[in-house]
Amino acid sequence: MSDNNHIYDFDVFKALVELEIRRIARYGKDSKFSIAFLYAPDLATKFQKNKDKLKETDIAFILRDNIRAVDVISPVEEDFVFLFFPETGKEEVEQAIKRIKKVIDENIIHGIASYPEDGKDKDFLFTHLVEIMNKELIPVIELK
Repeated sequence: MSDNNHIYDFDVFKALVELEIRRIARYGKDSKFSIAFLYAPDLATKFQKNKDKLKETDIAFILRDNIRAVDVISPVEEDFVFLFFPETGKEEVEQAIKRIKKVIDENIIHGIASYPEDGKDKDFLFTHLVEIMNKELIPVIELK
């Protein structure tokens, strides 16, 4: 998808995370970044009630207006996205997600993994994020 909006598929998203880790290692910078997931289960239902079909990119464009231009969005399903926040710690990402929740005004479940505190390589970061996803999403999915 268009790099003007920093909306990419998940393979590109994973590559960007790995590239950022390599960049930090190469230049020996004391740097940080965060990845996150957002799940808005009620958003798809809301669109369907309005007889609109929500596409994977619709939520991405809604989010695009509420995060920085350098942040990356990777829509996975119509109500599920991954986000990449360069040079951003967990606390700053929490603030960004609070802004998104205010704008969307829907139930949003989220999780955040930050480099280097939650992992110093791509596998550890994604494993940590998957652990958070399982903890946060399994109860929601089982209720439906």
